[in-house]
Amino acid sequence: MTVNHIFLISPPFYSHFTPLLSLAMGFKRAGKEVTLGCSKEFKGQVEKEGIQFYEIDISKNKNVGKAEETDQPDSERARLEEFFESTKKGAVETLITQSQHRKKDMLHKPEELIEKIKKIGETVDVDLYVVDILSYGVTLGLYSLDLPFVTFCPPHPNTIPAPGDYYGIPKKWPSAIPVDTAKLEKLKEVSRNTQTEFTSIFNELIEESSSSRKPIDNAFNLVSPHAVIYNYFNFDSVSTTDDPPNKIFMGHCFEEETLSNDWLEKVSGTQEKILITLGTFLSNRVDILKKLIVACQKYNPDTLLIVSAGSNAEKLKKYQSDSVMIESFIPQKALMPYVDTVIFHGGCNTFTEAMFYAKPMVILPFSSDQFNIAYDAERKNLAQILDPNTFEESNLVKALETIKKQSNEELLYWSNISKQRGPDYAVQHVLDQLK
Repeated sequence: MTVNHIFLISPPFYSHFTPLLSLAMGFKRAGKEVTLGCSKEFKGQVEKEGIQFYEIDISKNKNVGKAEETDQPDSERARLEEFFESTKKGAVETLITQSQHRKKDMLHKPEELIEKIKKIGETVDVDLYVVDILSYGVTLGLYSLDLPFVTFCPPHPNTIPAPGDYYGIPKKWPSAIPVDTAKLEKLKEVSRNTQTEFTSIFNELIEESSSSRKPIDNAFNLVSPHAVIYNYFNFDSVSTTDDPPNKIFMGHCFEEETLSNDWLEKVSGTQEKILITLGTFLSNRVDILKKLIVACQKYNPDTLLIVSAGSNAEKLKKYQSDSVMIESFIPQKALMPYVDTVIFHGGCNTFTEAMFYAKPMVILPFSSDQFNIAYDAERKNLAQILDPNTFEESNLVKALETIKKQSNEELLYWSNISKQRGPDYAVQHVLDQLK
């Protein structure tokens, strides 16, 4: 296959857009013509990198960096509040809520989306599409129209269920997260129903759109036959250099950033520095942020805390001091080399950034693939894991003290692999496989 023009399609979610943009930059560095399709809010960031932008809305639910400041319909805000409330009840309850939201989250007007993709194919000369795994409607359109594509999986690899598994159910749970058997059975039932509904919709539309494409068994594991790029490590491989056919495991998918002089001045001291970040959406959990700040101060009052609080920074203002920085936005990637420890929710972007820079971690998983990531980090001795809803301040103090005593040998090992396997590594492997 001759590949000259790559067309990447991103969901309007900041946490997925940024690694896709980095991948697009990798294809550009490889000398390819590159277009990135996304909603208009991301146009400036795309064109800033010298990449062609194509406006396409693939979801009515958007996240442009700060959840509460994103322009969303009232129905989406209501579901977001329902999600926040479910995180307070526990892991399985959260996953049940997320599974029940899947259709509205991820399959918005698929018939219209198929037509949009058909129009791209008719008006733009594209050799290869790259689609985010969560853009199910896009994958459906590319499959139905028999267009060549590569799947990009920014979250944990188990986001793509293996045959016989169901979407959204962790394969393994970290030891700190309690799992009620009865509730787990309920999650399996909800997940099974969601998967059946999605697959039925897919097959109806495949039948309507194509006379040659076969029905599929599971909408959630419909991926490219050419290549699947994982923004993650192959922790289960005996060899770290030989991946299974058509599976490309990265170590990181971001561009290194330079810290501004203002921020350099803020972190120039020699004291220990801890970064606290719960991601765009989960910074809504102000109760957890408060608890983390207080516990870190008990651990070491002289530690410099850098807290990413999103639009809730004002609610934490009373904790601000010379040793506690409360910010609505932090330049996380640029800051990462300067901190000693990262306390976060287990999101894949922060995880791979911390791994790249070999930073010790405390992970408090709330939802989605975070339980899978926390499990991997625990079994590889890369992080301490706490239950976000039940941990005591003393638990965090103990976790931080344990981290301080531990060897960084495992972190340094995987950090080295991460630095070898970035966007350019993935791009080259994709292009080699398609020769």
